[in-house]
Amino acid sequence: MPATPPKIRSVPPDRVSSWKWRSVSRRATSVSPPEECQQTGDECVTSISAGLTRRGCLARLYPNGYCAAPCDRCNTSLCNRHVYPADRLRCYQCSGSDCIDVASRPQYLLPCPVYQEDDRCYTNVVHLSNTLRGCEHTNLPTTCPHVCLKCNYNGCNAEKTVTELRCLQCTHNRLAPNPDCLRDQDPPAAVAEDQPKCSLSNSTVTHCVNKVMYGHRENCFSYRNTQTEVLQRGCSTAMGFYPTGELTECHGEFCNADCQDIVCAACNSTANPGCRAGRNLPTEKCAAGTTACYSCEQG
Repeated sequence: MPATPPKIRSVPPDRVSSWKWRSVSRRATSVSPPEECQQTGDECVTSISAGLTRRGCLARLYPNGYCAAPCDRCNTSLCNRHVYPADRLRCYQCSGSDCIDVASRPQYLLPCPVYQEDDRCYTNVVHLSNTLRGCEHTNLPTTCPHVCLKCNYNGCNAEKTVTELRCLQCTHNRLAPNPDCLRDQDPPAAVAEDQPKCSLSNSTVTHCVNKVMYGHRENCFSYRNTQTEVLQRGCSTAMGFYPTGELTECHGEFCNADCQDIVCAACNSTANPGCRAGRNLPTEKCAAGTTACYSCEQG
């Protein structure tokens, strides 16, 4: 059953009701039901000592009537229920996968439990499925790794800690040719003619996604080996080891979509008898937009 809110009794006009609330540790707070101040002319107070916040009736918390600064005193019922001090730093405070993107989670933006005038918000990226956010003087990990961001204004630790980078993914080789992996034969109209792009949407060319932690960098890649006639595109998080051939990496959405110029054997059997045999032939780089090599024999 849902918790029943505390009932506040009517009090004489010369008495006040006060919130009883105090910080109990650097990780949690304790809240009690409102209390009715017993002494006539008593006041509600909110005070801070060693970073811990206390709320209640002046006569109970400070029998001698002296509340050292920082201390706020007021004399109307429940007047000490507001955030104190008013400029107390507010940070996103959460952990786990829900903490990766807090843009739509305003419930995580809270005043720092432990008060320090020079407090800061922090974001600690633990791994791809866990992010910690909080207040430096409340629960900062003792060994904050290098991916630990700090800032000093309300809600500043709201950066998204895991982003996605999409890349073109396909493979072309001698046994399983995939012309679409080499180039797009009908590039989109938005692409300039002198900047041909490879196909981004068909059955043989797909997309892969790099999961990128804040502070890290992942790339798209294109690998080509002219000796084995292999061309491969993909995401750096799934990139293999390529001891030979040409490997190119780039950063940006689908940045590995540039078309690959092909090289063909170029000869004429009239001038080169070896042209018919097809061995040790001279080659030349084809013009941009070339989609295949050809052989033609006339009788």
